Amino acid sequence: MSGSGPITVLDVGGTHVRSATWSPEDGLRDTLQQPSPSRLRHPDATVDELKERLLTTICAAVPRTPEAVAGISFGAALDHRSGTVYGSAPLFGDETTPLDLRGALSERRPDVRWHIVNDVTAALLHLVSAPHRRTHRKVLLMTVSSGIACRIVDLRSGTIATDGCGLQGEVGHLPASTSLAGRPVELLCDCGRPGHVSSYASGPGLRRMADVLREREPDRWERSWLGREMAGGRAFEQALAQALDRADGLAGELLDAATAPVADVLRSALCLDPELDELALSGGVATGLAAHYRAAVLGHLRREGLYLTGERDPGWTSDRITVCGPGEANGLIGAGIAALDAGHPGGPGPGGGASGEGARPEAVPGGAPRAATHPAVVREGGSTRLLPRPTRPPGPGEISVAPVVAGVCGTDLQILRGLRDDGAPVLGHEGVARVVQVGPGVEDPRLVPGVHVVVNPTHPTDPSFLLGHNVDGMLQARMLVPASAVRGGLVLPLEEVPPGNLPVLIEPLAVVRYASLALRAHTPDTLLVIGDGTVGHLAVRVARRWLGRSVRTVHAHHTGEGLRWSERSPHRADRPVGLEDLAAGALAGTLDRGRVAVLIATPAPATLPGLELALRATEGAEVAVDLVGGLPRPAHSPLFPGVDLARTRAANCGGLPQPPVVERLTTEEGRPVSVLGHRGVANEHLAYAAAELCRDPGTFQDLVTHETDLAGAAETLTALARSGARTVRGRRLVKLAVRTAEPS
Repeated sequence: MSGSGPITVLDVGGTHVRSATWSPEDGLRDTLQQPSPSRLRHPDATVDELKERLLTTICAAVPRTPEAVAGISFGAALDHRSGTVYGSAPLFGDETTPLDLRGALSERRPDVRWHIVNDVTAALLHLVSAPHRRTHRKVLLMTVSSGIACRIVDLRSGTIATDGCGLQGEVGHLPASTSLAGRPVELLCDCGRPGHVSSYASGPGLRRMADVLREREPDRWERSWLGREMAGGRAFEQALAQALDRADGLAGELLDAATAPVADVLRSALCLDPELDELALSGGVATGLAAHYRAAVLGHLRREGLYLTGERDPGWTSDRITVCGPGEANGLIGAGIAALDAGHPGGPGPGGGASGEGARPEAVPGGAPRAATHPAVVREGGSTRLLPRPTRPPGPGEISVAPVVAGVCGTDLQILRGLRDDGAPVLGHEGVARVVQVGPGVEDPRLVPGVHVVVNPTHPTDPSFLLGHNVDGMLQARMLVPASAVRGGLVLPLEEVPPGNLPVLIEPLAVVRYASLALRAHTPDTLLVIGDGTVGHLAVRVARRWLGRSVRTVHAHHTGEGLRWSERSPHRADRPVGLEDLAAGALAGTLDRGRVAVLIATPAPATLPGLELALRATEGAEVAVDLVGGLPRPAHSPLFPGVDLARTRAANCGGLPQPPVVERLTTEEGRPVSVLGHRGVANEHLAYAAAELCRDPGTFQDLVTHETDLAGAAETLTALARSGARTVRGRRLVKLAVRTAEPS
């Protein structure tokens, strides 16, 4: 390492200055954040005053220790060779007088070895250090926050090419145009010129676009969720995220207009350089809006894609566009990597230059070949970490697949919280994968490399295969499907893949399909759903399609937060209620007469209490119950003396038998109740669910509330396991989609 201890790292942006200490062994420690002394915060200060304040802030962050080393990620157009800053609109406005930042810092603190890189370069250095990106050829990173810029690294040579001024990727100041409410918009960029990408798509630009929309459509604005939330005092960024979660049309129109210039840049980049294996979006705007941001960008690329390629192979483009999860492209870590590389001539940075403007996959000492590995989210007690796992080629009868997107299920969280004893180190049983390699002896001619597949997680006759429970699951970049599952026909090719992150809903929607077909024989007047997870919401949304057009829906929620989320949804039940409403008899006249189908979709500890509450609430009605939620073994309820409900549920497994076993039980009071349960589904249910998501994505897309990558999934799962809550980044979590794909 350069110096005698950890490196002091700083990330200087238009909004905040972050500082920490970093080393490869210990990572980041003692992170601090303070407001930037920028034009945004001090509009009346002179440029010289702003620069002086900034230099003072940076110098004060570096402790006075022997051989001090500092790595700076700086949000500005700068010449990486000399450390000269040409300009930063968020920091200095339209000022373009060069600032010799390295010289000015060295003059004030000659005891420090200063290493300075552009903030996008720093973020990119961290991004490409992830193991699963070692096979990429080129990676583009675009940051969208208070400013906009991008960088492209060629990982084969470890270089970031620059022009004669030492610059690359200042796309925020490219000419751009967009429209709102059917009319063109022209706004000033922070650099003082009109009609730049940053004018519309940066954080300040997005707020200016909102002001334009409010002026042009005042009535729509007042009626919209976005307008109402802001009128109530909520900050714009939070209001926009929540409005998008609730499918607010005006918020969607605003984001669509703001992302049009970004999509134009990405389209041009892919057109000119097809060696780009990943185009990642980071920064407060892109990461904060996550799946909504990616969906808006992909919408533009779908409507106006690459010539011919967009029509013949649309997945080629969409698979390459990612949005970074929190901490995945960390400028602090990248600044440390740059400073470390600069202290090692011939090390990972090209030539070990003073600014480390370059990146290269980790070298293997002595040039020895490294055993093939892939990244995976691995359980360690009640937490998860992103770790390399051996990538083994498929043996006889096996198939190697690359998960594209995987879902996090409630059972995954139960495993991490110690409520289940399943032993698989890698979780995940929902989603879609791409076949990579087929082992000898695989007979299905449809299973060839490149085909998208769903892996049915439940073997109907072989209990040794339960994906993500006793066999490593999908939260990894490569997954081996055992021969028993392949022989059993559990690898199902898809003719059409649901768009975006909707593949994570295939398996839970298939569960609802199975339950609906079983309960439809009861010809219910009302469907009562207990549980406000993904399965519960899906059951409400398809009830009239699969149970009958006249069926009423009652949806009982465990928490007030879940109830409020449902009440704001355009696809809510006829009667969204809390469990306490059921207990208090608030549904008298609805649930206590006629024929009621009950779907219990709860975590295992809540299944029996949910069943007992449902039967009390439906006293007087003819009832059929499907126990979708798990159960302890054995599972006894005082309502059904001597009956092991776990055995009742286990009678149906993996879609067998057909028709399913339905037991006619009698309560202690003599009331007859039809009860069934099931673990897993048949392939036909998965195929039907996938087709339904393709036919009508709009009904389901808001249920995928969060998106991240493998690194973000490790952090998020650990936090959820420890907290017991269902809130991520301040928003209600229904379904988390984990983008796991490597480029094809």
